[in-house]
Amino acid sequence: MQYLQKQFTEINWLIFYFIIVVSWVFVFFMILASDSTEGIDNFYGSDFLATLCQPIYKISDWPYAFLMWSIMGIAMMVPTIQPTLKTYDDLSELNNASNLGFLSILTGFIVIWVIFSVVASLIQIYFTQISLIRADGIFISFIPSVTLLILTALYQFSNLKKACLHRCRHPLLFFLNDWNGSFKASFFIGLKVGVYCLGCCWLLMMLAFVGGVMNLGFMALATLVMIAEKLPDYGRYVTLPLSVLLLISGSIVVISNLI
Repeated sequence: MQYLQKQFTEINWLIFYFIIVVSWVFVFFMILASDSTEGIDNFYGSDFLATLCQPIYKISDWPYAFLMWSIMGIAMMVPTIQPTLKTYDDLSELNNASNLGFLSILTGFIVIWVIFSVVASLIQIYFTQISLIRADGIFISFIPSVTLLILTALYQFSNLKKACLHRCRHPLLFFLNDWNGSFKASFFIGLKVGVYCLGCCWLLMMLAFVGGVMNLGFMALATLVMIAEKLPDYGRYVTLPLSVLLLISGSIVVISNLI
């Protein structure tokens, strides 16, 4: 029995890392396919992948924007649930937990970020229609960029952000009351983790309109920041420096546009 449990654990973690790797590979090839540089757009499926990164102008383009945001969300957010899944693994050894509980938590978590992708993609279409962002998803004017940077910096100190970070940094709290080891209970744990994670990271994700939607550098940096911010032992040391960095970035944007 212990051998089978170990096998399931190993398979679960392989699936977890496989999802991360595949989603980042998709992101990379979407950006690559959308690049007009000669010779890089001839691989299989490049036309479809390029379509996901094309300018979004109208509501009929929404499915492409939704797929883009979904892949981006999975690539960036799934790594941040690792502490919760590790906690589940530790508890499952003491509880008669479902072998599929690990994947159930992960599925519930992803569902929340897919829902976020629906909203984010609709926002992108709306911003494009009112000429607020460029074709690459960056704000045309520096004013909304600065506003979003300042709001994100101030949100770091809000009670909502602190409450969400506290739960994300202490994933054991998700399992104390409602979890009985079943597949269904694990799925709802995943949903709850996703909601708290959304409370932590939604504004950081919306900074894509400042750094560029599907900008690989922004995505990688934001992912590392969100992972670091949720670390149980060291995450609290990230909040203040991140806020200061966001405020400095906003100031630089203002100065560079006024000089």
